[in-house]
Amino acid sequence: MNSFRKYEPRPIHFLGIEDSHGWRTKLYGISVNPDGVSKGTIAEAKSLILQRLPQPAITDERYGLGFLIIHAGVLANWFLLDWWGDEDIAHQLIFSSPTADPRAIAPVSDKSVMACVHELKVHNFESEAWIKNVLSKPNNPDFDGYLNTVLNTF
Repeated sequence: MNSFRKYEPRPIHFLGIEDSHGWRTKLYGISVNPDGVSKGTIAEAKSLILQRLPQPAITDERYGLGFLIIHAGVLANWFLLDWWGDEDIAHQLIFSSPTADPRAIAPVSDKSVMACVHELKVHNFESEAWIKNVLSKPNNPDFDGYLNTVLNTF
């Protein structure tokens, strides 16, 4: 039988909204380190990952809205880039870097990877925010309300 580390909740910090290439993206930081995600790792993520969002940002199927989870984990740094499309579909690209070299960000080759339990908390929150602010208001979706609905845990 495998042994597991005892579960310890990790704080989730809302890091702001990034306007980039026509996209408005919520940024979240999660870290195994009590000091949080380093500013350098956040800067690299903004620089290297946000440019991977599809263009144009706004189409009949895309709304120019999404979120990026930056997770400084035990095994690696993880970067989950999600955006909303086709009304209620969260599209996702996943990247990682070694903990010893956070700048070496590359796409995750294993397409079966989705998220860890800590990241799923953000996905669940974002899904509920999308339902509340957009899908529940089909004639007048509140995209700004969605962007202003954020998660912080401590």
